[in-house]
Amino acid sequence: MSILQHLQESAKNFTILYVEDNLVLRTKAAKLLSKFFKQVDLAEDGKNGLEIFKKNHYPIVITDIKMPNMGGMVLAKKIKHINPDTKIIIMSAFDDKNLLLQGIEIGIFRFLTKPVEINELAEALLEAITAIKHERKTKLFHQQLQNMLHYQSSMIVMLNDTQPIMANQIFLEFFNIEDIKEFSKENHDICSYFIHENGFLYENENTKCLNILQSNEKKLFQVKMKNHNGEIKHFLLKFQTIPQKENYGILSFDDITQLNLSKYLHPSTGDSNKENQEYDDSIIFDLFEAVYRNNAKLEAYNFYKGLNITNDAFVSFISKNKSITLTTNYTQQKAMQYEMKTFLYSEAFPNVLECQHISQISFEKKSVTLEDLHFVQTSPIDRKTVRVVPEENYSATISLKEHIFKEGITIEDISLNSVRLKLQTLPAGLEKDVEVTLELNLMIDKKPLNITIDAVIFKKIESQDYFEIVFMFTQIKKSMLIKYITKRQMAIIREFKGLQNV
Repeated sequence: MSILQHLQESAKNFTILYVEDNLVLRTKAAKLLSKFFKQVDLAEDGKNGLEIFKKNHYPIVITDIKMPNMGGMVLAKKIKHINPDTKIIIMSAFDDKNLLLQGIEIGIFRFLTKPVEINELAEALLEAITAIKHERKTKLFHQQLQNMLHYQSSMIVMLNDTQPIMANQIFLEFFNIEDIKEFSKENHDICSYFIHENGFLYENENTKCLNILQSNEKKLFQVKMKNHNGEIKHFLLKFQTIPQKENYGILSFDDITQLNLSKYLHPSTGDSNKENQEYDDSIIFDLFEAVYRNNAKLEAYNFYKGLNITNDAFVSFISKNKSITLTTNYTQQKAMQYEMKTFLYSEAFPNVLECQHISQISFEKKSVTLEDLHFVQTSPIDRKTVRVVPEENYSATISLKEHIFKEGITIEDISLNSVRLKLQTLPAGLEKDVEVTLELNLMIDKKPLNITIDAVIFKKIESQDYFEIVFMFTQIKKSMLIKYITKRQMAIIREFKGLQNV
């Protein structure tokens, strides 16, 4: 690649100001520079150049040295006062050592002697662009370092690949060390300090923690570590890469020991429902505070007629009246609007959170306000098979020995392995593991589809108004169900897309 081609590639996103009192030279320069730079602006003298510079703050300025109204040296000095990072190239027909010394003092990037050859100018411009890019990266890096060191509510350590290279004071105090070099001498891998415990992230032969963290940037993970006094502390851990800095990242440890989450991760069988609920209320909002502090993303789940709708969500507001406001996309909002509930998942949570009441949805603000939140041991997001809600024109019959039941039966959903039925009354003899024969009369492509299935009762849920029973299939031609569920799922997808346009 020639130097001109290199300049064309490097300068395409840069702007430049060219200051020259000679109209012929100014016109020729504009024509040449326009081949390389995104924007080329011209000024006829130093005074005019300064006025234009104040409006745009160009990263590169080329100026003649002797001009009416204001010379190039005075212009350079004023520009450097406004923006010290601007690279100024001065062109002069004179070779004056005093001017050179003055230029060094001001901070001139290059002196070029007129007449300037194209390659010589291109080389100077390339060097200026390279210097600007390097300075921008360095400034961004140091800004990130500064932000890290000023963020004192969490333990923070910076990594280069796996090597800790910098840490804040809270981190040093936790391990009772003077600086990060002392920590690195003892152990290069921070993950080796993570305590092995179920429900927490820790290092083993099959799990490389840093790989997991780097692959799940901005997600929260639960870890435990011992401090220098031997006290076990519980943290929410997040990894974040540093922009424009390859192989550099930041680990932040948010101490949530006071929440006593281990009690919920391993609940005792003696806890009553009321005690658990009170415990939920006390920790849920503290966990949301931690998620909000770390700007960590959640995963929102909804099930439109069995169709899984999943998108990222972020905490935007936590109310004192125990409501949470999230921001998420329009698709998830429409799914929430249909169900008027949702499930939330985060590595920071000990279990899936269920929201049973959505009090407000703002499509303009992309926000959803949730109330009545609690942890659940099992949830639809754990489903391993696709479930669909059938069309309205269906019927179901249960045959138990010589008895047949068909009144007051609703098909809630159906999968390849099971069907969930809602019954207004519970027929005598319907108990767990009891074998029955089900007849499901469904519709597919506007044609009836009758399926007879042998099944056993897997689960029975009793409420005040109805009974809900999950039947597991024992014998069935799955090809029929696969065809039905696939086509029904496609119909639900089309229906949901139409719902989004309402």
